[in-house]
Amino acid sequence: MTRRWKVLLCGYYGMGNLGDELLAAATIQLLKNCGLEESEIAMLSGEPKKSAKQHRVYSIDRWSRRDVVRALKHSETLLLGGGGIFQDSSSFRSPWYYWTVVRLAKLCGCKTWAVGQSIGPLSRRINRLLAQDAFRSCEIVSVRDLHSQTFLNGHCLLSDDLALALPFRKESRRPEYFLVNFRRHDGELEYEAARAYARSSPAGKLRTVGVAMDKNDLQLMREIRERGVCGVDELIYPDAEQLPKLFSGAAGAFGMRLHFGVLSLKAGVPCTLIPYDSKVSDFAGRWGGTLWNGGGVLFPRPWQKRADLEAACAAIQSDFALCFERAMRL
Repeated sequence: MTRRWKVLLCGYYGMGNLGDELLAAATIQLLKNCGLEESEIAMLSGEPKKSAKQHRVYSIDRWSRRDVVRALKHSETLLLGGGGIFQDSSSFRSPWYYWTVVRLAKLCGCKTWAVGQSIGPLSRRINRLLAQDAFRSCEIVSVRDLHSQTFLNGHCLLSDDLALALPFRKESRRPEYFLVNFRRHDGELEYEAARAYARSSPAGKLRTVGVAMDKNDLQLMREIRERGVCGVDELIYPDAEQLPKLFSGAAGAFGMRLHFGVLSLKAGVPCTLIPYDSKVSDFAGRWGGTLWNGGGVLFPRPWQKRADLEAACAAIQSDFALCFERAMRL
C-alpha cells in the first residue's frame, strides 16, 4: 500500500518553544536536502494551523489519538526529530507521550528513527525504561551529547544539534546591548544566576535585553525583574524572523537554554552558558564556550572553535543523510 507521506515528524512542535521550532525548521530542510518534497512530510503539532503556516507541511493535532493513529497509518516512517523529548524534569508525562507514539507507530506498520536527541534527565526508573524501549525500536538513532550516547551504550551516532545547520543571516551592526536568558529549573539556580548577573560588569555598562525562548521564560524573567533580582531593560519573546537582527546587535550573552547558546554561536556573540543540564555543558565544551561556575559573571570570551562551524554543518548534513538512507531502506 502506498502511503501519503514518507516522514511524520514528532517532537515538541507547536508548543511555543523557539528552540523546538528551530529544530523543526532544520529537520524539514534536511529532509528536503535528502530529496523529499514538502508534500511528503507531515508533523504532529500542538498548534496544527500555526505549524502548517510556519513550516509549510501538513500538520496534525498531537493531542488527538485518532488523528495521530490515522497519520501513522498514512506515513512510511515516524521521525523523532531532535530535542530533549525524553525527560521528566519539566513534565513526567513527556516520556509516556513519546513512548506511546512510538508503540502506535509499530502497530501501524510505520518505521521509527530518531535524530539529534538529548536523553534525560530521567529521575524515574520507569521513564528510563520507556526511553530505552523507544530508542531500541528505532531503525537508527543519532544524539547530540555524550550523556545520551552513554545512556544508549554507544548504540547511536553522535552528531551536533540540528539547528546549527540552519542558515543565519548575520547583520553588520554595532553591539548595543547584552542578552540574557533564564529558564525555570529548580527555583534556585535561575535566581542565583540572575543575582550574579545583576552584580556583573556587563550589567553596569550595557542595556540588558531578556530573550525568552518560550512563554515560561517570559513569565520567569518578568518575575525576576519585578522582584528586583536583576534589572532587565527590555523583554523579548522573538519569532524566528527576528533572531538575526536581535543577536547581531549583541555584545555578549549569558543564559541557560541550549538554543540560546546555539544562536549565540551562529551569530558569533560571546556567551556564558549556565550549566543546568549536561547537554548545555557538552555544547559549551564542544565549541569552546564559557560555562558559568557559580561566581561572578565576567564578560565572556569568544567561542574558541567557531571556525569549525562550516565543517560541522557539513557533518550534520552527512549524518542526517546516513540516517535517512537507513530509515528508508526497505
